[in-house]
Amino acid sequence: MDKQNSEMNSLNKKVENSNKPGKKSNFMLIFLLLIIIGLGSYFIINIKYKKMIDKDNQTDNKDNTQEEVPLNTIKNNSLSEFDLSFLKMENGKNNVLYSPISIKYALKMLEDGTNGNSKKQISNIIGDYKINKYINSANIAFANALFVKDTYSSNINKTFINKLSTDYGAEVIYDSFSNANNINSWIKNKTLNLIDNLFDDSAVSNSDFFITNSLGIDMEWKEKIQPDNFPYEHLSPHEKFNVYVSSLKSGSGYKILDFNESGKVKSVEFAAAINNYDIIKELGEENIREFVQKKYEEWVAKGNTCGEENPTFSIDDYIKELASNYGKYSSSTDFLMYIDDSVKAFTKDLKEYNGITLQYVGIMPIDTDIEAYINNLTINKLNNITSNLKEIRPENFKQGVATKITGILPLFNFEYDLDLYNDLKRLSVTDVFDNRKADLSNLTLQKNAYLNTVKHKANIEFSNDGIKASAATTVGGLGAGSCGFNYIYDIPVEEIDLTFDKPYLFMIRNKNTNEIWFMGKVYNPVKCTTFFYDACID
Repeated sequence: MDKQNSEMNSLNKKVENSNKPGKKSNFMLIFLLLIIIGLGSYFIINIKYKKMIDKDNQTDNKDNTQEEVPLNTIKNNSLSEFDLSFLKMENGKNNVLYSPISIKYALKMLEDGTNGNSKKQISNIIGDYKINKYINSANIAFANALFVKDTYSSNINKTFINKLSTDYGAEVIYDSFSNANNINSWIKNKTLNLIDNLFDDSAVSNSDFFITNSLGIDMEWKEKIQPDNFPYEHLSPHEKFNVYVSSLKSGSGYKILDFNESGKVKSVEFAAAINNYDIIKELGEENIREFVQKKYEEWVAKGNTCGEENPTFSIDDYIKELASNYGKYSSSTDFLMYIDDSVKAFTKDLKEYNGITLQYVGIMPIDTDIEAYINNLTINKLNNITSNLKEIRPENFKQGVATKITGILPLFNFEYDLDLYNDLKRLSVTDVFDNRKADLSNLTLQKNAYLNTVKHKANIEFSNDGIKASAATTVGGLGAGSCGFNYIYDIPVEEIDLTFDKPYLFMIRNKNTNEIWFMGKVYNPVKCTTFFYDACID
């Protein structure tokens, strides 16, 4: 928040300078968006007049000399090249995060305020993107507002006001702008009380109007990634195939993962088991009966009966328990997966709110580094991964073996400032930033306005938090005591490792529409600074 206030104070000084005698007053168009689990971002678009000296542009924004990025026009609200383009443009050795849905939303609002070639350039990339309206609740708050200074109200284009109200459901709020109380209170309320005192009084008093898009989301996992209170254990009676994940509270706590160049990072563990080995069919029931019965008699002959003269053993029960293993499957949490020679993917749902289910998708390249992978990534490749995600069910895994899936996911918590000003220029949105070409005539009746600054900032916290779901069931086997007889068969086991121990990209998308809410890259997860053996105890 201190950093945000510092940015606003700096912005405010430029506004005060522009209000000196002989110069037209300026105004700011603010797009604010905040998403929490923690996910957060905001837009700031500062509009100045052409009469302002050109060096303002040169001071606030560095020229981008990189060549433009080819981009297909958005055809609908699902995953598009536009969503991926910012990841490619800012593809360095660092964490990255941005919100495609908020950038699209802001561009649509800006498109409505432009005309001529300024409008055409935005329309060329925003295409057929459709604005969706969301129902507010205790977990989702999505709102828009137009705050107008009382003395400036006559300069706002009434058609623009009506369009914001009709298409975006925006509230129109007239205020003296003598202080920031009203706008701060509105933002706090519309972000589930997660953002407070975003603006100081001076930033508001020197502005003419604000267009605010505020989104707050407080969502939980359907199930926690690593069990919280009770461990997960998949047992196969009489077979050497058991899978176990400790709980965070009763086990060893958070895991330690050696992650790329970041060193030891704080992580959580998950697992699943699928038994597609039909031992009765493979070995034959009569063969098993004869063999195990013989082993039992040898055990008795050696005196391993715990003092019992006539120990009981039912070969029929043994066969039933052994047969029950085939087709049995379970997992420590709800997830889908994909793996091939080049990538591995882990997908998990957040709880449904207001009919909306957001889904986290993590994708880690195996045979190349993340920068090269992103540079060559296409929407078709992404769609191929997401369309081939597997549920943890027997029919989705190899027959004739038992499959053991284990994975470790690093926790991460970071914020990121997207270089949206230069990124939009590389996407051929240029005229609105040019004091000789900008046409914002649909937005304001005042002439000669252009965009001076565009900012996009986001933050995310990826944690184990989620709704407590039913604990994984534990199936016991015969002979758990040290004296009981139990012959354990070796069976073929195939292991799949879904550990994310290298930099990777992720998406947070609407599961039903495939619209991308957030996209980013994890390069530096949360480091574990205090650990004991293999447990992170931060």
